[in-house]
Amino acid sequence: MSDVALTSFLNLSSSLEHMSLSFSQLHGEFPTQVSQLPNLKLIDLSRSENLRGYLPNTNWSHALESLDFSHCGFRGSIPASFGNLTQIISVDLERNSLEGQIPDVFGNLRKLTTLRLSSCNLSGPLPITIFNLTKIIHLDLSNNHLEGPLPNHVNKLQFLKELRLHNNSISGGVPSWFFDLTGISYLDLSSNNLSGVIKSNMLSKLTSLHFLVVSSNSLLSLSTSGNDVNYSFPQLAIVNFSGCSVRQFPNFFQTSNLEELDLSNNMISGGISKWEAEGWEGLRYLDLSHNFLTALEQFPGNNLEYLNLHSNLLQGPILSTCLSPQIPILKELFGIIISKNKLTGNIPSSICKLSLLSVLDLSENSLSGTIPDCLGNLSSLQLMDLQVNNFYGKIPNSFVNNGKLSHLLLNDNQLEGLVPPSLANCTSLELLNLGNNKLRDKFPHWLASLSRLQVLILRFNRFYGFLPHSIASYDFFALRIFDLSENEFTGTLSTKLFRNLRAMKDKHK
Repeated sequence: MSDVALTSFLNLSSSLEHMSLSFSQLHGEFPTQVSQLPNLKLIDLSRSENLRGYLPNTNWSHALESLDFSHCGFRGSIPASFGNLTQIISVDLERNSLEGQIPDVFGNLRKLTTLRLSSCNLSGPLPITIFNLTKIIHLDLSNNHLEGPLPNHVNKLQFLKELRLHNNSISGGVPSWFFDLTGISYLDLSSNNLSGVIKSNMLSKLTSLHFLVVSSNSLLSLSTSGNDVNYSFPQLAIVNFSGCSVRQFPNFFQTSNLEELDLSNNMISGGISKWEAEGWEGLRYLDLSHNFLTALEQFPGNNLEYLNLHSNLLQGPILSTCLSPQIPILKELFGIIISKNKLTGNIPSSICKLSLLSVLDLSENSLSGTIPDCLGNLSSLQLMDLQVNNFYGKIPNSFVNNGKLSHLLLNDNQLEGLVPPSLANCTSLELLNLGNNKLRDKFPHWLASLSRLQVLILRFNRFYGFLPHSIASYDFFALRIFDLSENEFTGTLSTKLFRNLRAMKDKHK
């Protein structure tokens, strides 16, 4: 069904019980008569973005059990008439253009098991009555403008499995009843203004947890203890405490099957011992960036896909424990970010065995030696950032199968020689920064063949030659940033050069 006006359904039979028109591209004003069909038990108009109107402020069908108006174009406030839906089990209004507060009437809906009001532009205090719905299983109030504290006391929410309150302005502490939700598997409190301390032993009852995210609550901290290993979280797969005030590496998930761990933007200092990292064997995603870590004794196992250790105090060779001899089995790894540390030594050639690697960022360290030729053979590589190190020698001329490479940053090193002609094979290249090196070459005019190149920085090198003949005859259509300063070029700049730099003159892109 496509492009259907809902007015086509005004003459529906009063005996109709189920009306499911999801993904039907309905449009026009919602006729309130539909909601009053006396025997209607289910109405699903979801994914009809062009359906407009207001939620009916009249008597709904008392038989209604399931209401799904998600991803529609409804506007206005949620009417008090929702309180008359005494048989309702599921309400989904996600992603509508509503406004105002959540009415207290939802607390009257004693059979309600699912309530989704996310991304509805709702504001005002958290409705306390919602937290007294003893049969609620799925509660999603995320991505709104709700404020105020969480209620201190609630009825026993023994069936609650999913609670999403993220991206609001909820303040105050996390009340004790949260830690009695023994059946909860999905808990997201991220991006609020929560404060206080969560002690690791408080989590001990939440043995059904699969997803735990409390990130971006800068006044909230996590306190660990030596007894953490006595707790078991067999279902726990995703943990995110990013942007909290965590000072010590938590180890309460050692008995878990963790897949994703994000402790970035905290204040964790010192080293992480092999014993503390025992729950890492199955990790796919690990982000410990923006901390004060000095050492890692244990690295994740065979399933690792993404590793971010940016902005720490790590010293010594690059992940020697991880990349050698274990590098052959890390075949799923697509991202390595260890920038802004104190790493020394060479880039091990074993890194070239990571055939799926798309992001390699080792910038702002004290690495030295030559850049391995084999890096040019990584056909999946999209970003290579080795800037601000002590690399010397020539830039590898091995970029043959690098059609995906979009960002190459080798600036602020001691590199010499020519700009490698094989870079012409990098047809997706958007940013090339070779500044602050010792390159000696004429202007590489063949870079004009790279139609996506937007940023070209060759400053502070030893480029030479007569610019009008080497640049003005070539078109750099996409170029927006062009820096050739502090070189040894001669001659005058042709006005044709500036005519060719069309993207710089286009204000609309």
